Amino acid sequence: MLQDAQIEAAAILAQARSDAEQIITSAQLIASATLQRARSQHLPQRRSQAGQRTQPAHALTHSDGDGPAPIMVLNDRWRIYAPLNADPSAMATLYKAYELADPATTVVAKVFHQANSDPQRFRTFLREVRGMRLHHPHIGQIIDSGQDRRSQAVYLISPLYQPGSLNLHLQQQAGASVSLKWSLWVVDQVLAGLQAAALSNIIHLDIKPQNIVLDGLTNIRIIDWGMSQLHQAGKSVSTVSPGGTKWFASPEQLGVTDAAPSGLSDLYGVGALAYWLLTGLAPLRRELETAVGTDADLLQVYHLMQAGTRPERTDHLTPDVPEQLGRLIDQWLSYTPADRIPHGMNPTCALGWARTAFG
Repeated sequence: MLQDAQIEAAAILAQARSDAEQIITSAQLIASATLQRARSQHLPQRRSQAGQRTQPAHALTHSDGDGPAPIMVLNDRWRIYAPLNADPSAMATLYKAYELADPATTVVAKVFHQANSDPQRFRTFLREVRGMRLHHPHIGQIIDSGQDRRSQAVYLISPLYQPGSLNLHLQQQAGASVSLKWSLWVVDQVLAGLQAAALSNIIHLDIKPQNIVLDGLTNIRIIDWGMSQLHQAGKSVSTVSPGGTKWFASPEQLGVTDAAPSGLSDLYGVGALAYWLLTGLAPLRRELETAVGTDADLLQVYHLMQAGTRPERTDHLTPDVPEQLGRLIDQWLSYTPADRIPHGMNPTCALGWARTAFG
């Protein structure tokens, strides 16, 4: 009881701090955008020989001979020079970048274009900053964040973790088997990072191989906190829209159940990640492709969950997975959130219990 009370008290204090930080950050960015718009009305416009307006002089970028020609320079500090993703539907664009004072060190710039006119992009940016401000060895770190004075785009700068995402790393190791020991090591570090976030009242809600990166070969970090939410006393403080990443989203995120997303949703995501590591397939992928004969969309995953179809247990598919471990992962993948942990356990203790049980 005392431990639960201490955890709950710490969570309430962390939420208060997080709420205050979010309000301050929002106010600063909005004030900066307003000031910049006022200034931009008085900036001289360059004219072409035909007399047509072009960009303001300060918005033009060029190479000064030090490194690749930039796409843009953020606040006269970060030089952006190569896109890392080209998905036009993404909330933000990832770029390779470097600091003008340190051109030898490559970093990642995540730029949220048009965030001033798109509240959803702006909220995603704030969630990213909130999650990556958690100082923990298994959570991706933030070097800088803010709003560019010229383009008004909001951005965050983070290290370029190598060799990259779990998904990319295993693709590059095609043909090599993933050992049980290595899989357990990955899952343990992911649980540790999520447990630290939960103590600050934050749930991730998008655990998948693409959002788990290798920081060298001896450390795992969780990145991409754009779907994260504040969570308190069994209720999501922020509104969570149904959705998630196919194969890895929990039933409550997809609207299969009436339960609100919570830390138990992250436990489902970890179970799905463990399933993928140990079998080479995401949960339900085998069952759905057997049923429909093709790759599935999110709606088909929803219907399969709603029908109560369960994924085959990991210990039934992979010979070296112990039966006890197979049962545990199957429990984490329960479609009823409360069934993912022992009966009567406080959900705030779920990730700590899961880490102990998994070890």
